[in-house]
Amino acid sequence: MGLEQPVLAAHFRNHQIGVPKRARLIHHQHAKRLHWMIRRYTGIPVCVGVAPTHTLAKLANRIAKKHSGYPGVCIMHPESDEARHLLQQIDVGDVWGVGRRLNERLQVLGIKTVWDLREADAKRLRWKFSVNMERTVLELRGISCLEMNDFNEPRKRIMTSRPFGRPTGQLYDLQGAVRQHAQRGAEKLRGQKSLARAVLVFLRTNRFRPDLPQYAPNKVVELERPTQDTRDILHAANEALAKIYRPKYAYTKAGVMLLDLTDQHRQQLSLMDTPQTEEERQRSQQLMATMDALNEKMGKGTVRLGLPEKNAPWHLRCASRSPRYTTSWDELMKAYTDEGTAKRISIGL
Repeated sequence: MGLEQPVLAAHFRNHQIGVPKRARLIHHQHAKRLHWMIRRYTGIPVCVGVAPTHTLAKLANRIAKKHSGYPGVCIMHPESDEARHLLQQIDVGDVWGVGRRLNERLQVLGIKTVWDLREADAKRLRWKFSVNMERTVLELRGISCLEMNDFNEPRKRIMTSRPFGRPTGQLYDLQGAVRQHAQRGAEKLRGQKSLARAVLVFLRTNRFRPDLPQYAPNKVVELERPTQDTRDILHAANEALAKIYRPKYAYTKAGVMLLDLTDQHRQQLSLMDTPQTEEERQRSQQLMATMDALNEKMGKGTVRLGLPEKNAPWHLRCASRSPRYTTSWDELMKAYTDEGTAKRISIGL
């Protein structure tokens, strides 16, 4: 059975990593035991990275996963020669929070490895990029700038996107993909109790095929008022798609991004609102709450807007996916008896 390897960035605060040898030994013992216990009791292969900051812990985890000299466990001491040697070999694009476009801009500045980023001028990078880049540099130096609470804060934007199973140039197919992404984004929006003020839709052709015509448009549509209603978001997404669609291209990806998010409990009402407007808002909230409750109880996608498309070109192909023995009733492992009768075995139930 193949399972996607989970990532665990262990961060022990009981001791200061990188100073006393006893603390190093304790951290290594904790990590080794954690690695052994998870493998022993669940059978799931994991890697453990230990470091004084979240960013370094993620890198340590990557090293434990990919470096043969660290079988499953890596303890990262920021000031050690060992850490310097490792960080000089890792591309800056592998740093947590550095995407493809940001990587390209850093490469232009001569920052090619993680060590280059660590030694760069943090203030200058803050001026050229953002405060998050400055925090990343400090985290690479062993100065913690992120707390666990930072990861529980509502997102400032929500994006749902997925590459197509095969290229398509049909507007009908793109509408189906955008419809699915808009509905999924609206569910996430309600899940974090936020409202969106704008919707962005983007399309992509295959950038790895320079021999084909390239087109990568996007369009933002402002909403009349902040909302979390799937119908309003879907209407805006369809409007944006109609403005950027061109029939002569083979599209391989589409996505929807919800922008300018605000807390639903801090909604600013308009002076033009009427009692009917408030009544409509309450009906909308009740309808969306009912949809979410049914989907949670009966399964994702049970209640949706629009008819589902079977075998649509934009559906993601899952030909290489491992069977979902532990999460899908239809894919439970089968054992065959001598008589040839198949008996389903419930695993972990």
